[in-house]
Amino acid sequence: MKGFGSIVICILSMIFIFGIETGYAQSDSTAGDSTNVLLIDSNKDNYQVLAAFSANYGSTNLSNEFMEKLLFGGQITERLKELAIDKTNNRNRFGLEVNYEGQFVDMTDTLVKKLPDYHYYIGFGSYNNVSASYTRDLFSTIFYGNKQFEDQTAKLGRSNLTSYKFEKLTIGLMKKDWSQSIGLSLIIGDRFNSYNFRQADLYTAPQGTELNMQYNGKIRLSDNNSRNFMSFNGAGVGLDYSRLLFKRRFTFSVTNFGLIFWARNTRFSNTEINYDFDGVEIDNIFQTSNEEILNQAESILPELSDRNFVSMLPTIIRFDKNFDKSIQFQSIYGVRYKFFSNYLPSIYGGGSFQINKSLRVQGSLAWGGYAGLRAGVGAYYSYKKFRAGIESNNITGTFLKSGNGNSLGAYAFYTF
Repeated sequence: MKGFGSIVICILSMIFIFGIETGYAQSDSTAGDSTNVLLIDSNKDNYQVLAAFSANYGSTNLSNEFMEKLLFGGQITERLKELAIDKTNNRNRFGLEVNYEGQFVDMTDTLVKKLPDYHYYIGFGSYNNVSASYTRDLFSTIFYGNKQFEDQTAKLGRSNLTSYKFEKLTIGLMKKDWSQSIGLSLIIGDRFNSYNFRQADLYTAPQGTELNMQYNGKIRLSDNNSRNFMSFNGAGVGLDYSRLLFKRRFTFSVTNFGLIFWARNTRFSNTEINYDFDGVEIDNIFQTSNEEILNQAESILPELSDRNFVSMLPTIIRFDKNFDKSIQFQSIYGVRYKFFSNYLPSIYGGGSFQINKSLRVQGSLAWGGYAGLRAGVGAYYSYKKFRAGIESNNITGTFLKSGNGNSLGAYAFYTF
């Protein structure tokens, strides 16, 4: 097969499919972003320990059945591709995340004597995310090839893939009544890969004799040979902040505001160029070795230079209505946005019901993020000095293959 774009399919598939090498995913839930939004009712001198986990994946145009095969293996049939292309718009999104956090708060001692109402806390967190935004033409080219665009120009630009993984070590101050906290973190970068195609107009000549691409893009890659846990491919600083507002009825929080300096075996490109190429031949991408894929990739991607770079952290900003245990049934709502991650502003709203002194349940509807409209549920338990919760912001996706994602969040909190 020569000319009709097997090489283009190869490159796009490698970047947008093979590049998704992390498994799972962070929730739009309370447990996922900032441990400081989990409040305690007492301001007695004590120690407090918190552990939280959240995971989710979702898409605006891909079904769960499609994403499961994409992530975990299996044949993507023509039926699945047709269902996906029917839901594909000019701008589409896909994302998967996995986060976990731990925190220890010492309410018996102050870190700064001049701030007697503030006590110190230490924390650890790990954050993993792959996200993409892509055009209809790009999606169609990846899964159907570019023969369909013979004597036409496919608009592959305005597409972006971002993949990162980092850990953080935090020390901060917590007000004794939990109304305010601020933490400063050392950021340890494991992986950062970013492909930002501002323009990628691909013209396929009649009979596939020539391909032409008008390209304007930016590529930033960290060390691909060392991406293990706490590998220190990059280092930086981050800031977390939370505050209770309007008589403790609402929480405003900022998580992971900061940057990472990437300096070990980094690759960089920021260029505008015109490509003309022909004669590249790949019979079947799925029967082609990884080495051949990489060799062919170098013939079309712009030249990458050895250059250090800086990336912003995927900062999360939230505004949430808090629960009031004295009210049996109450409304819940909030908004969440995540910068530098192909994320749509996410809003949710619903209701919470206090079944008894120990058990509370909630239900909500949400829109935005990496997926469209979805339903969420949660259950929360408290007994003396212990409290825990489990929730999903996409319960329909958990049980329906036609859903647009999956989600799970959990936390446990203990005072002693």
